[in-house]
Amino acid sequence: MPPFPIDRYLIPPGPPSPEGFTSVRQALTNGVPQRVEFEGLTNAVLVLPTGLARQWLEADPLAVVSTSEDDAVPRQPGAGRPPSLAQRAPLRLIVRRGTTVLASMPLATGLRRVCGPVEIVVHGWRLCAGTVRGPGDYGDYVELAWRHVNRATDVFGPPPVHRFVLRRKPPALRIESDLGRLRIEYWGLADKRYRRRWAR
Repeated sequence: MPPFPIDRYLIPPGPPSPEGFTSVRQALTNGVPQRVEFEGLTNAVLVLPTGLARQWLEADPLAVVSTSEDDAVPRQPGAGRPPSLAQRAPLRLIVRRGTTVLASMPLATGLRRVCGPVEIVVHGWRLCAGTVRGPGDYGDYVELAWRHVNRATDVFGPPPVHRFVLRRKPPALRIESDLGRLRIEYWGLADKRYRRRWAR
């Protein structure tokens, strides 16, 4: 049976598992910001830069601030975004080597980005107001996958031929466009006007 035509557009039932990546699922029991350790000195810090304090002190500790489940909610055409997604808190990952900041990336389901010496894939997360306020076990977590990108590859091939070398090849061995070229003629230095014309 042939595959369904829109199968590639459907959300997978679980988080993707790219080959060569190491999965990390960390409980957010120490509040935010919280550090996620990779290998060696490389780590990522989960932060919530809202600049608010009273809102989190007055909020219900079990109120969900941000979750990746919003990305899996079916949406009707023209209905717009769900309220929780439209008001999602701006969670970010700050990638560091030791204490030196290398890169920053937002949390979005399935986002895959190279941040310095590592490549990170976001699988999912859940954050409640109680975790924003301080340490506690509210069932919050962040799930990522990562791999090193500064290691040499095992597959090698010939380097690309330089364009100046290609120009020295005989015309019969060159591939060139017959569409023509754009000639730009400069008229005057005061008014800086240009005249363009096609020339074959």
